Amino acid sequence: MFVINVEKSPIRNRIFRIYLINGNHVDIGDVKTLYYIDHGNKKKRENYFNSLTSSEIKVIQSLKPTQLLYEFFLLNGYSKNIINNINFFNEEFFPLK
Repeated sequence: MFVINVEKSPIRNRIFRIYLINGNHVDIGDVKTLYYIDHGNKKKRENYFNSLTSSEIKVIQSLKPTQLLYEFFLLNGYSKNIINNINFFNEEFFPLK
């Protein structure tokens, strides 16, 4: 689902709240966890990718709007910048026609 906005999450143990084009929102990121956008270490990001279970990979591949999907692409995406990751995610999976 296309992401239209991101802000600090009002939920105590979450980092970001992302807003979707359908009006829903998802709170992502555990405050106790460091993500690629925090540490910028490609090896740690690769280890994260390798630690995913087959059921988690299926959830991500389904592109259903879940916390796991957005953490995978937005917090552990190609860039250390969440806005760049949102733009990449939207353009890659939900291009405007």
